[in-house]
Amino acid sequence: MLRYLILLLLFTPTIAQATCVPSDNSCEFYACKEREHACGKKGYWQDFGYPYCEKFLVDEERFSARSQIWLQDVRYCLQERVQEVSEGTSCKNLHTQAMDSHVSCYVDTGFCDLTYMEQVRIYWYLKGALRSKDTWREAYLLKQACANRFN
Repeated sequence: MLRYLILLLLFTPTIAQATCVPSDNSCEFYACKEREHACGKKGYWQDFGYPYCEKFLVDEERFSARSQIWLQDVRYCLQERVQEVSEGTSCKNLHTQAMDSHVSCYVDTGFCDLTYMEQVRIYWYLKGALRSKDTWREAYLLKQACANRFN
């Protein structure tokens, strides 16, 4: 009996990590997805998803209470949506499709309802991503989506 218990304990972490689970308070999802579908250092998981998730998670307390709620909601939404597009997708297409899901997550979780200064602060945290034309396109689409909500 003890032998079976030991075997169960040895294999439980492996079983638990076999499926990547979105979370509103962790970025482990991206590391898990990289293990499942490796795209390397320039791929979405390691080059965008995980680093920006961690950046916001580490500094979350520096944001207003309203922004903290939004950060948790959008963190979960982004992980959930990218999971939907990641199955069977090439690394290049994964990056494009993941970025395309960002605008809807931002809007659906209330980015447009944050104050202008809260929005600017969030953009400031993403400034490193502005080296990518995809990020500029997403920022433009987000601005349009927020403007359309109030027209």
